[in-house]
Amino acid sequence: MTTGQAAIHARRLLRILAGVLFAAGLTGLRALAQGLPAGVPAAPPGGIDAAKLPDTNGLHLGMSQDQALTVVKRLYPANLNITTNKEADGTTWIRHISASKVQNCITSCDDIDVAFSPPPNPIQVIGINRAINSGNATPPTLDAVVVSLRKKYGKELDSANPSTMTWAYDELGQSINPQGPSNWKPADCASAGSFEVPGATPLAQILPRLTANLCNRGVFVVAQVLPGSAIQGVPVAPQIFIIMGEKSLQFRDGVAAQQHAEALATAKKQQEMKTAQQQKAPTL
Repeated sequence: MTTGQAAIHARRLLRILAGVLFAAGLTGLRALAQGLPAGVPAAPPGGIDAAKLPDTNGLHLGMSQDQALTVVKRLYPANLNITTNKEADGTTWIRHISASKVQNCITSCDDIDVAFSPPPNPIQVIGINRAINSGNATPPTLDAVVVSLRKKYGKELDSANPSTMTWAYDELGQSINPQGPSNWKPADCASAGSFEVPGATPLAQILPRLTANLCNRGVFVVAQVLPGSAIQGVPVAPQIFIIMGEKSLQFRDGVAAQQHAEALATAKKQQEMKTAQQQKAPTL
């Protein structure tokens, strides 16, 4: 082989090597478009319609980041705190909004915390916690609160605890009655279940546990009505806690976020390998 032929052969090898490394680098990016793993609930056809999902005071599960922020600002204009996250790709999103009607609960107070799903999927409300305390004001009667909750959310699921009312829905807003083992309680699901943001543990390791968790499927609402001292013999409810979770959406978007993060990390690593290989290539 002549010197000229050797040079041509070497250039061909480098082109082939570069092509292989470039294709490998795209592998991670292609994962961004991959489908969700088996066991992860698919979104309803046409996506989430927040208007069909449960709400408290007009703040619905499934709302977009902008929609929820508009409602919270209208309801709680004075005391509002926003927690944001910044992803590795530079995307900044609102993770939580917490707000209160008043700074000090004297006459009465109404506090709320709103949790959002992470990107790359559209950012939506996945959880709402609301606490209502009558303070020094006359609290509503227990019967009135129960009637109001049933009117809003429908007939609750059977519960052994009369102070805890639980509802479950599908992602179309239809009431469901999920079943599971005797040690599983839908009342535990509104604030429990899947992750919200990507973590260090690979998805493949945590997915079996997440898919086995029955709390990661469905939409749950729990109302804890804490009775106080009766007024003139009438039971009252000075404290009401409402906990809501769109767990299917939280699970689905959490998995997508983890896939996205892992794909970016893989692509970065493979790009670093490609750069290293190019730097090692001899000058011919």
